Amino acid sequence: METKASDPCVFTPSNAGEFSAAVLANTQLSRRYYLLRLARPAGFVEPLAGQFVHVSVPSVDSGERFFLRRPFSIHDCTREFIDLVIVEVGAGTQALHRVQTGDRLDFYGPLGHAYPTLPGKRILAIGGGVGLAPLYFYGFRAPGGIGENYRLLYGARTKDDLFLDHVPLERSGVALSTDDGSYGFRGNVVQLAERELERESADAIFSCGPTVMMRAAQKLAEKRGIPHYASLENRMGCALGACRACVVPTNLGGPSPYRTVCHDGPVFDASVLVWDELPVP
Repeated sequence: METKASDPCVFTPSNAGEFSAAVLANTQLSRRYYLLRLARPAGFVEPLAGQFVHVSVPSVDSGERFFLRRPFSIHDCTREFIDLVIVEVGAGTQALHRVQTGDRLDFYGPLGHAYPTLPGKRILAIGGGVGLAPLYFYGFRAPGGIGENYRLLYGARTKDDLFLDHVPLERSGVALSTDDGSYGFRGNVVQLAERELERESADAIFSCGPTVMMRAAQKLAEKRGIPHYASLENRMGCALGACRACVVPTNLGGPSPYRTVCHDGPVFDASVLVWDELPVP
C-alpha cells in the first residue's frame, strides 16, 4: 500500500466515473442510521469491497448549499442498485436523509484501495457503526467473497442499533455484540473478537468502524501475530489525492510519512498507521 516517491500525487482511477442516479429508497435503520439505495447507473463498474463513492449533497429548502461531496463505503451492489449505510453526523448527511424516492444524486466512483482478496484464508472481520458496510459487502456479496471462511463480528451500543429489521445480520458467519448486553455478546466487539480467536485462530483481521475500536483491534492483532487491514474514514475534499485534506500519519518512508485516505486507502495495512496520532471523532 505504500506510495512510492515517484508516484504522481494526483490519482485518477481508470475505472471510476461521474454518474447521476435515481434514489430508489431511503430507509431509516435506527435513530441516526439510514440506508440510501441508488439505482445502479450504466457504466458503473463492479466495485471491490472497501471502495467508496463520493456523493454530492443536494441543496436544502433553507438555501444552504454544500460544496464538498461526502464519501460513503459501498454496503451492497447488484445489477440494479447500490446501497450505502449512512449515519447523521452533520448538515450534509442530514440533507441526504431528506432526499425522496425519485430524486437524483450525483456521485463519483468507485474509488480507493479495497481489502485484499485472500482465497482460502480465514478472515475475522470486526465492525462497528457504518463500518458494517464494506465488511458485509466483502463477505457476502462482493465478487471473490469467501463465504464459510469469513467470520463477521459487529458491535453496537444497544439492540436498537443493530438494524436487524433491515439488514440480514442474523445468519451463519455473523456474531453480534452490544455494550449493554441487550442482544448477543455483552461487551464491545473487540472483546468478542478476542473470545473468537481463543476458540479458533484467523489468517487475517479486517476492521472498519470507530478509530478507538480499530486501534483496539490492532493491539489484538499484534498480540496474536495476525495481519490486520483497517478501512479508515476521514473528511475529504477531492477524493483523488490532490488536495491532501484527508492525510493520516504512517511509519512509511518517502518524501512524507503522511498518506491520503482517499488515494492510498481507505484500506491500509494497519501496521503502517501511527494509531496514537489518528484523529478520534
